[in-house]
Parts: sequence; structure tokens; C-alpha cells
Amino acid sequence: MTNKFTIKDLITEVTIAAIYVVLVLAFYFMSFEAIQFRIAEIMLVLVFFNKKHTIGIVTGTFIANWIGIFGIVDAFFGASATLLVCIFLVIFKKHWIPALIIFPALLNGIIVSIEISLLAEVWDIFVANVLWIALGELVVMIVLGIPFKMLIEKMKLNDTLHLN
Repeated sequence: MTNKFTIKDLITEVTIAAIYVVLVLAFYFMSFEAIQFRIAEIMLVLVFFNKKHTIGIVTGTFIANWIGIFGIVDAFFGASATLLVCIFLVIFKKHWIPALIIFPALLNGIIVSIEISLLAEVWDIFVANVLWIALGELVVMIVLGIPFKMLIEKMKLNDTLHLN
């Protein structure tokens, strides 16, 4: 893998960001609630194929959250959470299943709950928010994320889709 960022990389990252946004908007009704089942989070598995995909995923999160109900504040909190998740996933790539189960749920649960508590001044339900958001993330990663990564590998789609 080269450290250069090519036009092909740019096109790939823009495409990943666009797919993330489309998935959030298509499933809007379950992407911005207390119990979130954000289907677009399955895109996180792409960082296991190439850490450059962090760019597309974080950009997609930023745009989707900016469009969402909390606007630019949510864009910054969400993109920050996603960036941290991607960093941890890349670090723990060799142990990808536990990493995919733990880090998205834990980091999104905490960071999104901080955002909600700050914006709505509901610190009394902070722990409940952490648990609900983490639960939604956990379900998406176990039910969709892990099988999605296994499917990409089994069908050798990482080369076909230029994920490497």
C-alpha cells in the first residue's frame, strides 16, 4: 500500500462518503433517535481493507449529521466519534471482530451521549443514553457489520470494489 493519495483514492472516498450519507438518509427514521440503528455504520468495516477509507467514512458522517436534526454541532461530534472509532479499528485490525463489537458501541455511546446531554441539558439520563446508543451500534455491528466484512472477503470484493 502506498501513502500517496491519488485521483482514484479521491473518487473512492467520495463514493464511500456518498454511500454513507444515502444510507443514513434512506434509514433516517432510525438514524437519529435515542436508540439508533444507523445502518450506514456497516461502512466502518472498510477501514480493515484500507485505512484511507477513514476519510470517506468520516466525511460521510459529517455530511449526514449536518443534514440531520442537530446540524453542524452533530456533524462535529459525530465525525469526531467516527474518526476515533476508525483509528481504534485500524490499531486493532488483527482482532477485528472484538474491535468491531467494542469500539463503535463504546465510543459512539459516550460521545453522542455527551453531545445530547450538552444540547438538551439532560445529564441525569447520560448513562441511559450511553447504553441505548451503544446497544443500537452493537446490534448493527453484530447483525450487519461482521457479516458484511465476511461477505466482502468471501466474494473477494475488496479487489473488485477497489477497497485495497
